[in-house]
Formats: sequence, structure tokens, C-alpha cells
Amino acid sequence: MTERSYRRLIVASIIPESESAKSFRLVPLDGSPLEPHRPGQHLPIRLSIPGHSRPVLRCYTISNFGESFYRLTIKKELPPENKPEIGPGLSSSFFHETVRTGTVIEAKLPAGDFWLDLQKDHPIAMLAGGIGVTPMMSMLEALARVRSRRDVYFFFGLRHAGDHVFKEKLNEIARQCSGLRMNIFYEQVRGGDIVRRDYDATGRISMNSLRAVLPKLDMEYYLCGPQGMMNMLSVHLTEAGVSPVKIRTESFGPSSAALRRLTSSDEGALNAVHKSAGITVTFARSQISVPWTGEVQSLLEFSEINGVDISSGCQYGDCGTCMTPLLEGCVKYLHATGVRPDPGCCLPCSCRPESSVVLDA
Repeated sequence: MTERSYRRLIVASIIPESESAKSFRLVPLDGSPLEPHRPGQHLPIRLSIPGHSRPVLRCYTISNFGESFYRLTIKKELPPENKPEIGPGLSSSFFHETVRTGTVIEAKLPAGDFWLDLQKDHPIAMLAGGIGVTPMMSMLEALARVRSRRDVYFFFGLRHAGDHVFKEKLNEIARQCSGLRMNIFYEQVRGGDIVRRDYDATGRISMNSLRAVLPKLDMEYYLCGPQGMMNMLSVHLTEAGVSPVKIRTESFGPSSAALRRLTSSDEGALNAVHKSAGITVTFARSQISVPWTGEVQSLLEFSEINGVDISSGCQYGDCGTCMTPLLEGCVKYLHATGVRPDPGCCLPCSCRPESSVVLDA
């Protein structure tokens, strides 16, 4: 399989993990071995969702390590309480409501720069919020597999016990890894929850909780969870003197496409541009030139439906995997991106053409 092609995987089993999350175990449809992945990497997938004429592209972390299957642990994303009109997450609803054992999923090779180097042994801190624990699960399973004694300070913030994914698995890993120190936080304590058995503290992960547990703040951090949590902790750690290069974060865009939409003013400006005639997207290396219709969000989606395969990772501008030379024309970004494009390049996952463009793809 080439780096850019898709492979057909089949759902071998589905396992409930919490009140809102399920794990989907994927194995190769042709029975051949899986490509290995680094602990913490994600799997870019292409979904054929009923009612959608074009494929839906998503990335989900591989939440296991060193086994004959990929485990994708997916929380069903519900509409925000204050914005019910947004609707539930498109891909997470598809997995929870439509995917069954035997469903075929198309996937690229595992990708991403958010992974743990098993050859190193310096102390690390993992800060996970909710379903953001999935890359940490892969990392912890990898450490358990090699019987690591590495000092790992694991902080896991949850709304309540109903969201506590991998509870028994985490306890099992803690028994195998003598250097693992777990700290579980519940924002809400339910009847029957017992401190030191189910959770260690109430509230959210904070700098005070880090200071109370860590031998020192100056160490390497892995953060994954809600964007607000990661932003806050990253800023506070930096203000406390931790070098930004020691703070590693992983984020994917909101599961609901509606959450990614532009502000009304931006949408209006873009729609005005896309109603104008003559915008053409040319993929130079593929020798394809097609009119831009404005029916999809990004140049990455547009390339996909026109048979031009651009390597991608997070699909939200945070990893830089899709960075592509922009040979001619101008683009407009849909949102702020975590990666700044190199001069003369663009991030197709996060932009649309503002004029006719030529991409080196």
C-alpha cells in the first residue's frame, strides 16, 4: 500500500466503554498484517455516510498498541446544550448508530507527530480530558507491553463516572507499570462513587493539582482533551517556566462539521466570492483543472472528490501534514490553524480558494 492510498478495514467487534463511548476494533479485510503505528498516532479514515454524496474524512486516535487490530474509541458527540440547532457529530453518530460488526472502513496509514518515544526514559506527565485519553491509552499500553519503570504522572479529567472510559484497563496497566501514578478527577460525584477507588479528586485538572503531585514542573508534557483545557494548561505551564517545546498537544477539529463552520460574516464574504464566476482549481502534478463550486468546505475535500490524493493528518490545520505548495492564486482560511504554512504553501484542509489557484498536487 502506498502512503497516500486507502486500505479496507472491517469492524471485527464493538465494545461499549462508557455511557457515551464505544471502541471499534478494525482488522484488514484481506487478512494481511496491519501496518505498525507509534503509540499515540491517529488513523485517517474515509467514511461513506448514507445521505452524503461525497466521502467524509476524519481522523481518530488508535487507542491501543501492539495488537493485531486498530482500536478506535469514539464518543458520540451531542449538540451543545446552548446550541441544539447545531446537531450531533456527523461521524460519531454514524459510528454509534450505523456501524455494525462487518462494516468496512477505508483508512490510510497511521499518522501524526503526537507519539511517545519508547527508547527514552525521562519522566513525563500526561494530561487527558474526557475522550482525549485515547492517545494516552496507546502510550500507556506500549509502556506496559515493555514493562517500563519510567516515571509517568497521569492526570485524567472527567465530567463524571459515566464518562470513565478504560477504567479497569487503566488499573491493570497501573499494576504492570511501577512508575505510573494515576490521578483521576471527577467534576461531578455520583452516588456510589468512592474516592481513592473510582477517583482521586473533584474538579478539573489545574496547576495546583499538578504542583501537588509532580516532583517538579519542568518536565515533558503530553496534553489531549477539550481545546479550552489544553489552551489553559499550556499557557499556565509556559508562564510557570516550562519551555513550549516540552508541551506537546494533540487536537482534532470538533466532530460536528457545524462546529467548524465560519462566522456568519465570514460565510457571507466567502459566499460572495464563490458566487462569482471563473474560480478554477488546478492540480498541477495530477494535470486536473476543475471549476470550484463552493459545495465543500475545504480544498482538501475538493481534491478528494476530484481524485487527487493529498496526504493529511488532523484535518484542522494543527499538524501540517497536508501542507502543499500554492503555485498561483490566493486562499482564505476557515479558522485559525495551529501550524503556520511555509511561504508559498497552504494547508488545504483549512482553506478555500479566494481566486483561481494552482496547487502542486
